[in-house]
Amino acid sequence: MSKLKFVTLLFFVSTFVLKFSSMLRDVAITNYFGSTRITDAYTVSMVIPNAIVLFMLTGMKEAFLPSYYKYDAKGKGFSHLTNVVKGTTVIATLIALIGMMLSPFIVPLIYNDFQGEAKDVAIWTSVIYFASILLVGVNAVFEGYFDAQRKFSFSVFSQTIVVFCTIGGAIFFHAQLGIYSVPLGYLVGTLISFLIKLVYFKPTNFIDWKQKSDWSEIKAFYYIFVPVGLTIAVGQVNLLVNSIFSAQLGDGAATNLNLAFRLINIPQAVFGVTIATIIFPMLARAKSQDDKVLFKRGIEKGLSLMFLFLAPTLAGMLILMPEVVKVVYERGKFTAEATAATSHYAIFYVGSALFYSIQAVIAKGFYTLEKGHYMLRVGIVSIICNVILNAILVNTLGASGLALSFSLVALIYSAITFTTLYKLINGFSLSYVGMEYGKVFIATCAMFGLLMLMKGTVETYSPNEYVYLMVMIIIGAISYFIVLFLTGSRSMKELMNIKQLKREASEGR
Repeated sequence: MSKLKFVTLLFFVSTFVLKFSSMLRDVAITNYFGSTRITDAYTVSMVIPNAIVLFMLTGMKEAFLPSYYKYDAKGKGFSHLTNVVKGTTVIATLIALIGMMLSPFIVPLIYNDFQGEAKDVAIWTSVIYFASILLVGVNAVFEGYFDAQRKFSFSVFSQTIVVFCTIGGAIFFHAQLGIYSVPLGYLVGTLISFLIKLVYFKPTNFIDWKQKSDWSEIKAFYYIFVPVGLTIAVGQVNLLVNSIFSAQLGDGAATNLNLAFRLINIPQAVFGVTIATIIFPMLARAKSQDDKVLFKRGIEKGLSLMFLFLAPTLAGMLILMPEVVKVVYERGKFTAEATAATSHYAIFYVGSALFYSIQAVIAKGFYTLEKGHYMLRVGIVSIICNVILNAILVNTLGASGLALSFSLVALIYSAITFTTLYKLINGFSLSYVGMEYGKVFIATCAMFGLLMLMKGTVETYSPNEYVYLMVMIIIGAISYFIVLFLTGSRSMKELMNIKQLKREASEGR
């Protein structure tokens, strides 16, 4: 097996484990605390600090990789890593302290519908998550470093540790600490993740402790990083807008909307974000070598491979959504009524998974070219559109309108970023991408039609939802790949072409 194929497979598996563990976290929360006002308070109050977390975590990784390659080519990679770590430590500490101090004032102002215990939960959840940001910032730099070294799975592993600690907090301390066990578990997880990195590198090799901070270099990096980080946080700002609206829709609405979004987000993260991450080093090296052909090829590959896996997954979820939600969430204090509501909202979120996955691949092109400010501008437009659409659709469709708004904003966001990058790099092969999308669409439609025909029969002879889902997934996967093979999909052939993968791995692609 080629090195590239092994790394890709390992990253897919580790990312799947991460998203599966994230789902288990949601299952633990709903099992012990249900779809209640207290859970709503936890859910919406973590959006603000989580936006900062993603700003530091994902944004740092996106900006650090091309920056590290640039300095490493000059023999200054470790020195650059040291500067960024020291600068980030100072900045993350300030953000954490300011966030903790302002939470008791800002949270009640934004979510004024919460009173009593729900208000206290909202405030302290925000405080605890802000306290973790110092460690999140430092972890983010080293996870960016791991990605630069193509150790994708190690980066994902360190994030999985955080999720498992969050789950552990809920399982072992829910009786003593209530829902506070969840954010406290997250805080402990960020500490353990940091300590693992410290042990892995050994304290003496962690950074160059004696090196003086070069603030001119740090400022230059943050000049690139801030627009990238803010762009990453745009999605969280849109979720913040949604959370403000959802907090006014009654008990359980915010929680059910959040669960629906997270469930739909799994295929987006496993396929969209994973493939975008894998092609990032290819784009970064193409940029450093001024290889415009390779750069464009990387974008084409990313878009095609992403759709190859994402389209059938989302189509299958459209058919199987009620059963999926029931199997995943319905236990403990999470009722059948909550399952029905979550399933309904999830349908409206499907568009967001597709369009944000396209945007995830396109974003790598902007970040590689150090043009993150383009996406920031588009992100600001998307926030304005989200506020307008939320105000309109929530009055006509209720909570479903918030989910639909998110999908429509994703469409606008991806369309603008796609066309902007296309113009910026003087185009890439739309005919190649279009042909691949057409073949995937045909195979997906064939799979969808077959599953609709088989749905009643399989349901009749299945003893429970688990067997039903397993049989339907197997039928769908087999039919999809058979039709895809018959259409002559080049993306599928490339996945199966070991010689080509070996050649690309040897060429550093």
